[in-house]
Amino acid sequence: MKLTLKAALGVAAVVFATQAAAQVTFYEGEGFRGRAFTADRTMWDLDRTGFNDKARSAVVQDGRWEVCEDARFQGRCVVLRPGSYESLAGMGMNNRISSVRPVNRAARYENEAPEPLAAPSYDYRQRPGERLFQVPVTSVHAVVGPPSNAAGSSANRSMMIAAAPTFRAR
Repeated sequence: MKLTLKAALGVAAVVFATQAAAQVTFYEGEGFRGRAFTADRTMWDLDRTGFNDKARSAVVQDGRWEVCEDARFQGRCVVLRPGSYESLAGMGMNNRISSVRPVNRAARYENEAPEPLAAPSYDYRQRPGERLFQVPVTSVHAVVGPPSNAAGSSANRSMMIAAAPTFRAR
């Protein structure tokens, strides 16, 4: 009896740890741009988060996630697999996600989204918890000169321009 209880507790711990590690990040803009919202658990209604019907792209870091058009997993639903979804428009979910939950990663679903990108095509996105700063640019200095030519050829006479912005501290 003790062995059965230990086995059951072990399985429960693995399932809980797997679900706890799963997370999906939604972005307001296509291409992983704009405001971001990360879910790491079931969200019955995104209205309370301020992100209801706002997602246009997503990155699933781990696990599979079911996203639905309406609160409480009503309406049309799609299962997202791990990967990057640069646009949710192709699956008809642009600005339509109202609830999200992790689902069994081993099961196959008939409403699975198309295969996602292997890695984000735009890696310079705001990540959860990352602070961004807007800095006013007060001036830009341009340096103009001939391009450096290691081969010594003078065939290319185009000019090289480099710009260095100057920032003002607040």
